[in-house]
Amino acid sequence: MESLFEQFIKERKYLKGITARTEYSYQNTRRALFHRYGSDFETLSKAVLNDWVVRMREAGLSPGGCNVYIRTANAFLRWAHTEHGQPLIRLEKIKEPQKIIATFTPEHVARILRWKPTVKHEPRLKALTLTALDTGLRVHELLNLTRDSVDLDNLVIRVKGKGNKERLVPISLELRKALFRHLRTHTHAIVFCTRNGSQIGQRNLLRDFKLLCRELQITGVRASFHTLRHTFAVSYLRAGGNLFYLSKILGHTSVTTTQKYLQSVGVDDLKAVHNGLSPLSPQSLRPAPPR
Repeated sequence: MESLFEQFIKERKYLKGITARTEYSYQNTRRALFHRYGSDFETLSKAVLNDWVVRMREAGLSPGGCNVYIRTANAFLRWAHTEHGQPLIRLEKIKEPQKIIATFTPEHVARILRWKPTVKHEPRLKALTLTALDTGLRVHELLNLTRDSVDLDNLVIRVKGKGNKERLVPISLELRKALFRHLRTHTHAIVFCTRNGSQIGQRNLLRDFKLLCRELQITGVRASFHTLRHTFAVSYLRAGGNLFYLSKILGHTSVTTTQKYLQSVGVDDLKAVHNGLSPLSPQSLRPAPPR
């Protein structure tokens, strides 16, 4: 079975284009499974795999953490059944508690916008932070942006996301100004790069962002680029944005993944959007502009 799992990972890597992070997750699942139950496929059963999940929960792993292992195990077992005729076994995912996703407050965002960089690397950090707030890109998508993927004329950027899938993400006029100013500071291919044109390390970037949040006295929320992504998504929905469009912008394969952001949209937000979209509102009664 271990050799099958290795073949499964290779096929996903070379035929499906999984990211290094996904491959790492697959390898973790392989090690965890074989460490406890060996490499004989005959030892696997629904009961054995359920026991594996129970033991992970008893060890303190969260439902979300368990589901990462479960998703990988299910993908492998489905592949083994389809490609090699092994018995089809499917594990049920654990129900995760619905949490309100933490985001930066409007005041936090205002502090970032008012911030005036002084140190050499800080203008780059501000441009990158504004891009995250305006587009909701993942941190690795931000760091892999190239100059030729930024179309300032048409207000879009071409992003290579998970599974090397490309998508077009719109940008605002304000972000166009920020990117135009930033791109004038260097001639390298990577948009947000080091002085010699190489890619910035994620750890260094996160360190700088945490220091910035501390300097701006932004507290009560996790200082991370994923929080910037959450902030973009929730702000988009609060402004009346379409959930399906948001799913496309964020690069989600299913709108179900995007729906988690609805938990952060309160009834006051929904009422404000409804007032603007209702057929009875004054805005909706205005004549359509001539074509």
